[in-house]
Parts: sequence; C-alpha cells; structure tokens
Amino acid sequence: MDSPETPRWLDDLRPGAEGQGFFEKNLRHSLMFIKRPSDRLLVTFDNLSNVNDDSIQREPWAYKFASDGGYCHLGIMAHVSDWYRDGDLIRRFQGLVAQGFFEGYERVVFAGVSMGGYAALAFSSLVPGAHVIAINPQTTLDPDLVPWETRYENGQRQDWTLPLADGAALTSGAGRVNVFYDPYFELDQKHIDRLAGDNLRIFKCWFSNHKTAVFLRKIGALKPVMTHCIMDELTQPQFYSLYRERRYLPWYRGALSGHFRDKGREALADGFDKAFRRRLRRHKRRLEDEAPKDTALPAVKPDEPAPEALADIAKQPRIRGTVAPADGPAARITAPANAGRTAPAAPARQSRVIVTTMKNEGPFMLEWVAYNRLIGFTDFLIYTNDCDDGTDLIAKRLEVLGLAQHRENPFKPGGSPQRSALKDAGGLDVVKGADWLICADCDEFLNIRTGAGRLDDLFAAVGEADAISICWKLFGNSGRVDYSEAPVIEQFDRCCGELEFPNYRALGMKTLVRNTERLKKLRIHRPAFHLDRGDIAWVDGGGKPMPDLYLEQGWKAYDGFSHDYARLHHYAVRSVDSFLVKRDRGRTNHVGDDQGVTYWSNMNYNSQTDTSIQTRLPGLRREMDILLQDPELARLHKAAVDWHRGKIEDLRARDGWDAFREQIRGINAAPDMQEG
Repeated sequence: MDSPETPRWLDDLRPGAEGQGFFEKNLRHSLMFIKRPSDRLLVTFDNLSNVNDDSIQREPWAYKFASDGGYCHLGIMAHVSDWYRDGDLIRRFQGLVAQGFFEGYERVVFAGVSMGGYAALAFSSLVPGAHVIAINPQTTLDPDLVPWETRYENGQRQDWTLPLADGAALTSGAGRVNVFYDPYFELDQKHIDRLAGDNLRIFKCWFSNHKTAVFLRKIGALKPVMTHCIMDELTQPQFYSLYRERRYLPWYRGALSGHFRDKGREALADGFDKAFRRRLRRHKRRLEDEAPKDTALPAVKPDEPAPEALADIAKQPRIRGTVAPADGPAARITAPANAGRTAPAAPARQSRVIVTTMKNEGPFMLEWVAYNRLIGFTDFLIYTNDCDDGTDLIAKRLEVLGLAQHRENPFKPGGSPQRSALKDAGGLDVVKGADWLICADCDEFLNIRTGAGRLDDLFAAVGEADAISICWKLFGNSGRVDYSEAPVIEQFDRCCGELEFPNYRALGMKTLVRNTERLKKLRIHRPAFHLDRGDIAWVDGGGKPMPDLYLEQGWKAYDGFSHDYARLHHYAVRSVDSFLVKRDRGRTNHVGDDQGVTYWSNMNYNSQTDTSIQTRLPGLRREMDILLQDPELARLHKAAVDWHRGKIEDLRARDGWDAFREQIRGINAAPDMQEG
C-alpha cells in the first residue's frame, strides 16, 4: 500500500533538506517554522475555514506564497475555533520574543484573514515595529467591547480576560497596519471603525463581502499585494490599479448587480449586467490576440551566469515601478564602452554624491567623511533622526563649512528612514545636479582595488558605465572588545574570505549610478531605471555586465559576481562595546528591529585577514587633520566620543548587559586576537 502524501513543509524540515526550522504539535494550535535565506519573516494565522482540516497535507495559511517568495515563515495552524485565546500560545509567543526569535530581520509581518486577521493585529504587538496584513479582521469578540457583533458565538465564549484581547488597542507600536475589507459589509466596517493611528492604511475592497482574500486571489491581486506589504510599502494607487481587475470577475458583476437590485434599481442592474458581458467578451478577445504565437524559449546569452544563479536572482524582490514599455523594445544590460583605460592623475570635475542616514554615529562619521573625500566623493547629503551624541550637530557644522548638506529625516513612525530620506533627496538640487550617486551608510567603506584607489580609477577601469554594483565584504570585531578612537579601517581587519558568503546578508550590494535620463530613482541597494530609454551599461565590481534580470529585481550579488575592481567593506559590528551602543540605539534604517545575538552572529565574521584598505591610512589621516582644524568641529567630535564612552559605561551598569557583552564576545570570535 502506498504511503500517504506528506505535507510540502515537511520537505523543508526533513533530514538532508536545506531548510531549517521546527514543528510543534499542540492540542489547540500547532507552530511550523521554516527558516530560509531571507531578511523577511512572515507570521501567519489560519482562519476559521482551516480549523476542521485534518488532512495529512495540511499546511499553514500562505505557506506556498512564503515558499515561492523565499521568506522565512512562522505559521500558526488552528485546530479549534478559539480565536487564538489560548494562554499557552500567548506564553509561547512571549517566550519566542524573550529568546530573540524575531530579531535580525529587516521586517517582520503578521498576516491573517478574519479570525487570523484578529490574531495578526493582536500578536503583532509583541514585536514592536512589526507590520500587519489584516484581511476582514475582527478587532475582538469580547461582548463588552463589541456587543453588536452577532457572528461567531463560539469565539465570544472564549476567555477574553487573557492578554492581547483587543486588537484595536494594540496597534500603536506597529509599523504599517494594512487592512483590507469591504466597506459595504456592515459588521466588518464596525470593526474597522475601531482602528486608529497614523500607521493605519485602509484598502477598500468593494463588493468582496467577507471573502476579500478569495476575491483578491481570483483577480490575481493577493500575491502582489502581500509582496508589496512585505518588501516595501503598498500605496493606494498601486492597490487600486490591481483592484481594477475586478471588472472582469463574474463574482463582482453579481455582487454589484445584486446591490443595485436590493436598492430597487432594476434598470441600472440590467444595464450593468449587459455592459459587463460586453466588456468581458472584449477582454477575452484581446487576450487571445495578445497571446504569443511562438512559444520557443529565447536563447541564453553565452556570457550569462549558470541557470542556478539566474534562478536565485529571479527569487529576489521585484523593484517597484520598473515596468517594461508597452511599445518598443525593453532595455537590456550591455557592456560599457571604453573599458580598461587608465585614469588621469587629476580628478575629474564631477559631482559625486553620497546620500546617507545616521543616528548616533558621531564618533565615526568624520573618519567616514574624510575617507570618502579622499577617494573622490565631493558631496554628502546627511539625514539624521533622534540623535543623542551630536551626530546632527556635526552634520550641521559640516554644512556650515560647505562640506555636506544636512536634513532632518522626515520619516514617520514605523516607516523606513532610508526610503523616506531617498524620497526627499530626489527633489533636492544636490541630487538632481549630481553626476554620480550612491546610497551608503557610515559603516560602509568603498575599497577600490584598481589604480590609485580613487573613483576616477574605478570609472576608467569599467568604462562608460551607467551603474556599478559592489558587493559587501563583512568585517568582524577582529577580537576587539573595548572602544577605541583609532580609525575603523585600521582596527578591524578580520573578515569573511573573498568568496565566503555565510548568509544572504554577506551577498548584499550597493550601487554607484550615473545620473542620466535613464535613471528613474535612487534606491537603497540598486537603482530603478526607465526601461524605455535605451540599454543600460551596468556592471559588477569586476566590470562584468550584470544579468538582465537585475533591471526588474534583485538587491544582492549572484553566484559569479566579480570583485576585481572594488569591494564594499562593511563594518557592521565594530568593537563589542560599540555594538552595545548600536544595540541600544536600534537599527537606524529598520526602526523597531532589535540588534541582538542574531544580528551579531550574522555580521561578525573573522575568518580571514584583509589589510588592503589600510594603504589609504596616510591620506585618511591628512583629511582628518584638515577637518579637525575647525575648532567647533573638533569640539563636537570630542563630545561625541565622550558621549559614546559614557554610554558604554551606563549600559554595562544595567542588568543583563554585561552578560550580553560576554555572550557575543565568544560568537564567531577571532581567538588569537582577543583584547580588552
């Protein structure tokens, strides 16, 4: 007799499989966790319709979506219709939080439908800054709070004295709370009326009844909607553009026609029915006319990466707004002209601008500015928020000296500081007038490996490129425990091997982009281009053309990415003591994400020694001396250093922080270099 088919998630967890995670079977709820190489964690809760599913193949809601998208996935499967009013489940989540389970992700998203939508609202409050996707949610079934709720008698009988009882009262600390519902469905509307806050985003799904998720799936909108909520920010125009596809759904015709008939408007209902059928016939004819006549696969270019590498790129997030033109050929990626030249000794007269976001980087920012001035950057657009150490004051002083421009970051609570800064920067003259642009952080140092190590040498080597992507190289604490004022590039020389990529973060890249008519938008890791304005000369750090797939998706390097001309040294942890301050500060560019043991483990690598960037130290010291000749800048720099030292002492005096310090000190350590 054949053995029964196993659930798909078991293939991720079985011995020998690539996936990591766990499965916990409990009487009322089961937890399935699949860890994938992603910086997004999707937490889903089953809805009422899943409760009675006792099939062997059962999987959590949105399992296939998370698998196809490559997201980490914690799925809660409900075996009873208790609206997750389970003290054991609540304590399990509280335990996961205490263990740091939710740390280290760029974004955590709680999602669910109806009963699962309530759980997404409520349980997300345990993870400050988490985003929410709630479809047709109830906010609570506590009869004292919603006496008008006439559905779900079993849910109302649950214990609503347990924690997390009212989702409407628990969303203030969340990131974006995305809610989807039909405003004509009265009871759902009453629950939505209980929600409030600047982080709330309402998307009205007219005539979808209490089955909005199914409705969105039938019009092909559910996956892109959830992808936007997980990867960036779903906007109203994006959503309603997707929702226009309802015009071809018979369900929509029946619902709207029925609405008219219920109002006694029979003639209007009949007219709408006829118009719908005509539109549907035209739509079907258009699809038939546009169907490709030749289904042969295009030939693969001989210089393209291996199929496995292309498949990995195809799994990376798509870039919003990069749509192939309706008319004419779409852009391709080409090799730049005039590669392999030697740069002249004198620097080119160009504007090369870094857009950056900072919070409490005061002790390190002058070294970073000096280094980048040394290699050829001319302007710095510095956005700051909530600084305690005078980072903002240093940026303002640099602006007075004509060395940078400073802006207060306009991001809203729960938003992304980097994305808000880039959106604001696009309208400023310093960006619009730049020849070259890059978005870079204060812990990233571009190590140019050709010529004299300047931007001019890199540009000459790769040729007339529109964009140059450079892959990170993760540098660890190099055994350093105590904070020191010595230059970062001098102290920290232990790192990943040249081709060592222990996790997906190690493959991250940043992109220098030429500011031409082909550039659509500067983004964090890579630009967005207009795809109807000609081919794009886009290369990697070794001058090799990037695969065409990057025109529409991808933020990290592929297998085969070359690094001959440049590498981006990423000093994400620095010393153990400085990491304490970084952890207390929170992630500048991912508000609400803690930087604990998981982050340290993912970023602290000390397997090889790389001192190549230290040839720049004499020039760096000269640039630093020039900056510190300004008495006010020198005073502000010293004040930031003193604040940093004081903050370390303060943190170590708090309960648990010395234990944390000792814990991370031994993780991925360079044992022959321990100091402090």
